[in-house]
Amino acid sequence: MNTTSKQRHESSGPGSSRNLYLIFLLLLCIGAFATNPSSAEHKLILKDKMRQLLNSEIDKLKSENDNEFAQLGATLGAAIGGAFTDKFVEENVIVDDYYLFSITKVRYDGKSNIVGLGIFGKVILHPDMEKTVKNGLPQN
Repeated sequence: MNTTSKQRHESSGPGSSRNLYLIFLLLLCIGAFATNPSSAEHKLILKDKMRQLLNSEIDKLKSENDNEFAQLGATLGAAIGGAFTDKFVEENVIVDDYYLFSITKVRYDGKSNIVGLGIFGKVILHPDMEKTVKNGLPQN
């Protein structure tokens, strides 16, 4: 075997596939690092979700009551609830940044519960978060 064919054989051997895996892993890590959502993005997504839940509950109350005063109260409650939601999220949401991903936690009543994960530019809220919010936040 001459040296050129020997080099080709070595470059296409098991070591090259390992190198490809390492390059792929490195690119994956760089992509995760570059697209890790910020703390503000986590809080914005959580605020939006909590407002959706609040609005759906208020819409339910409005549809159950034909009384104009009850509907006015529900509308006023939505405005106050939105402000409360913003303040609650700003004061009680913690985002732990691990550079490649981040975790959203809600601190309430001396406890901290994980409610979301941020990775590759997305914030994914835990499926049980809706139940947790409806039950008055962490029950653990």
